[in-house]
Amino acid sequence: MRLSYLAIGAAAAPVLAQDAPKATLSAADRAGLDARIDQLNGMVEAGQFSAMIEFLPPKVLQTIADTFGVTADEAIEASRQMVDEVMNQVTIVAFDIDRVGGRTFVTPDGSRQYVILDLNMLMETQGIRIKAVSPNLAFKDEGVWYIMDVNDPAQANILREAYPEFDGVTFEPGTMEVID
Repeated sequence: MRLSYLAIGAAAAPVLAQDAPKATLSAADRAGLDARIDQLNGMVEAGQFSAMIEFLPPKVLQTIADTFGVTADEAIEASRQMVDEVMNQVTIVAFDIDRVGGRTFVTPDGSRQYVILDLNMLMETQGIRIKAVSPNLAFKDEGVWYIMDVNDPAQANILREAYPEFDGVTFEPGTMEVID
């Protein structure tokens, strides 16, 4: 059985990330992104899932807070609790971010480079094994690399509200497959 996430673009003439202008990261940017991926991998290996909220850009967290009428700290805490609740229901069997297959692009307005990285996860819940492949967005803001899942249309729209330069970019859907 194969389930797909549906990604809905907000722009009238969306550009799929894979069709956007290509770019190349500098060696320093590649090293910075690799270091952040290593941090993320360490958190997953340690089971520190709620700590992964720090990979969301502050502008996204503030946009979430503004949307729900709470402070940024309250939004962070609620997000941590939600992640913990979800992750308590699954066991991560395997986790990998495909660095080699990462694709670098430029936003339609030319103002920001970004990378699409496939996050591959094998998880188990209630005796069922599920393989998920989720293209994640990585970009640098104020010198820090952030990594976020933009498969959920609501999450992608929050990204676009916080970072309007992503208007017109439609992200590839992820997939989930039950493994027998």
